[in-house]
Amino acid sequence: MKIITQISIFDYTEIEILGDLERCKLLIENVPDEKIVKKLLEIRGKGRNEYPVIPVWNSILIMPLLECSTIEQLRRELSRNRDLRKICGFNDYDYYLKKNKLVPPPKAYTNMFKNLKKIEPMLKECFYELRNFMYKNLKDFGKEVGEDGKIFESKSKRPNKEGEEKDGRSDMDADYTIKENYYKDPKTGETKVKKKTYFGYRYHMLGDVNYELPIEYTVTKASASEKKELIKHINMLDMELVNKIKILMADKGYDDIKVINFLNEKNIKTVIDIRNLWRDGEETKQYKNTDIVYTYRGEVGKINEKGEFEKLKYLGYDKIKETLRYSDGKKVYSIEISYDRRIFTKIARDSKKWKRCYKKRTALERINGRLDRDFNLENNKVRGLQKATVMVDLMMIGMLAMAKGHIINKQEEKIRKLKFI
Repeated sequence: MKIITQISIFDYTEIEILGDLERCKLLIENVPDEKIVKKLLEIRGKGRNEYPVIPVWNSILIMPLLECSTIEQLRRELSRNRDLRKICGFNDYDYYLKKNKLVPPPKAYTNMFKNLKKIEPMLKECFYELRNFMYKNLKDFGKEVGEDGKIFESKSKRPNKEGEEKDGRSDMDADYTIKENYYKDPKTGETKVKKKTYFGYRYHMLGDVNYELPIEYTVTKASASEKKELIKHINMLDMELVNKIKILMADKGYDDIKVINFLNEKNIKTVIDIRNLWRDGEETKQYKNTDIVYTYRGEVGKINEKGEFEKLKYLGYDKIKETLRYSDGKKVYSIEISYDRRIFTKIARDSKKWKRCYKKRTALERINGRLDRDFNLENNKVRGLQKATVMVDLMMIGMLAMAKGHIINKQEEKIRKLKFI
């Protein structure tokens, strides 16, 4: 039976909300939350049941999708839309009979979030169940992946210097970090850096770059190392899933020999942008005792009679010898990747394949954009690491649940969309 049987042609509010109703229904119907609901009912026990667990839980599930950053915004959205309440499972008859309020009071939601923080590992298990669905139903899911992260600020008061302020308004878990954004000066063409300080948290995500869906994630303080979280994500995966990964893409923030060696041990090819760590100002370096030179960006060539750098033609990677093969038209040269694993990778940095693969890394930025734009992550009123983790859990579950709904409805072309417009 349809939830909305008829829409008045004169009620433009209903027309605008229809897209939200469809999305919310799709999300709620495809979340495997039986264990979560059972545990929440167990925690409630024989206490008062004016506002049943299931409707309150469903309304929290769709809270990010409705772009509500506070409980008050969610309550306002529910109070003005009967069909939205119906999708969540609220019973308006009790309101008309004056048994309770139209929507649960703030305290009911506060208690629900307290309970969700207690059972947060169950939220992650729900995400894993949805992820397994993706592996089973999407061809080559998890074969080409990328790692990225995003800072989101705490919306509460900073603690004092002694870290003793625990009055409920401060955030004792968040910390500071500085983010550097590089840009070119339009007048001089010089590369400059703009620094900004953040106080809050960071979520780190490993995602599929072809389907643009998350595979693994963690939430940390803002200052946490992105490189360590990447290694942690790979270690969190079962070996079966690790073996499915063939290529991993990331920006230069993940450029580290420990990361590259770790991924090489897992037989994962790396496409990670590189930082210039040559401090002596050299533009090229000599490869062993040969006339071959290379740049920090992995370009291999020779210096001609005019003193100019001439690139050699890339011929491919030799798996047996673990070398990169190049040619000047007369002779074939082999470069051992073990000579410098940061610069010489199994997919050569100056190859077309490397550039083609690196472009796919933007899929992670699009996922970040959806969390900001469609799930309103940046504006969420988060205080405390546990609350921040629960909110990200809900967003990741929502993203995969909607993708699952599209797959079941045989609409795979929509799995990247959180909105139906």
